[in-house]
Amino acid sequence: MEMNSAIVTGGNGALGRVVASTLMNNGIRVAIPVRPGSRRGDLPPEPENGTGMLYWGESDITAESGASAFVKEAAGRWGGVGILVNCAGGYAGGEKIGEVTAATFEEMITANLKTAFLMSGAVLPLMRGAKRGRIISIAAMAALSPAPSRGAYAIAKRGVVTLTETIAEEVKGSGITANAIAPGVILTPANRASMPSADSSRWVTPEEIAAIVLFLCSEDARSVNGNVVKVYG
Repeated sequence: MEMNSAIVTGGNGALGRVVASTLMNNGIRVAIPVRPGSRRGDLPPEPENGTGMLYWGESDITAESGASAFVKEAAGRWGGVGILVNCAGGYAGGEKIGEVTAATFEEMITANLKTAFLMSGAVLPLMRGAKRGRIISIAAMAALSPAPSRGAYAIAKRGVVTLTETIAEEVKGSGITANAIAPGVILTPANRASMPSADSSRWVTPEEIAAIVLFLCSEDARSVNGNVVKVYG
């Protein structure tokens, strides 16, 4: 199995779209799981010089059965899955610990950590069989530098870091690597709208993050394992 097929979760989000497009523009086919009922117009376009580079399908990757079924479908189409990029996630903040509801906490864990856990668990047997693979997960600066009033989000993203480090230890010497990227504030329309008075000139662009993802997928990064790449701008 060559590194020419990838699954990008959250591939119809502001960051995931750019990551998926970057991979496709570099000859890597991309499969995107889409939540039932979500907007199709947010999917990235296929490259002009390539067809059949993008596959999407409705799947609830917050459920073990949904994650497993999507991985099986993608692998069946392309003979395997060489790359997994866990971009799916969500943010909730503004409340201190003691004010955060259990429902909000569970929402953050599910969106950010559970999806990465389930998808990683689903692709690892395929990667172990092929003796090759890349798992790249999007963490956050908040996971490494906690701040008040975003505890549920920070805890979930810290879990992504620990998940990555654990996988990296378990796959040493197998031809598989697991790494995480921890961005600061990402320059997206949603973040601009939520922080209109902030100086966005130093925010991290999705393109910068996508370039790091592409490098971590490459053969040049075959010895990069268990790292958390800080991209703070």
